[in-house]
Amino acid sequence: MEKPITVSVDASKVVNIAIIGDLLEDKLDGLIASREEGVKIIADMYYADNKRVKVIIDLSSFTGKYAMKCFMEMLKFANSTKDYVEKTAVFGGSYQGKMIVEIIGAIALHENVKFFETKEEAMEWLSKNHF
Repeated sequence: MEKPITVSVDASKVVNIAIIGDLLEDKLDGLIASREEGVKIIADMYYADNKRVKVIIDLSSFTGKYAMKCFMEMLKFANSTKDYVEKTAVFGGSYQGKMIVEIIGAIALHENVKFFETKEEAMEWLSKNHF
């Protein structure tokens, strides 16, 4: 099963999420598995440190193509993690890919989401303590 989303934690305890390729229906099973894994990682980090986590989303390999069922799974991911996330930095990707992430964040009422051109800019913003 191909997972179109990878979720990992780096040495500075930032959750790294990358969307790879497209989110069409043939990737739905992998997306569900990725969502479940990602929610667990974020919730576990929150409860371990008793504080909200920082997230960086890499869209540089996302085509921007998606199926509605996959969009709904991404919305479930956003809704399931919003209480655990302090702020989210998004970088890379096409205009269409950024719009999808922005719409999902807005529907899920995520706050503190900011878009950047590069990973370096995104990480710099995440490292700042102010909003």
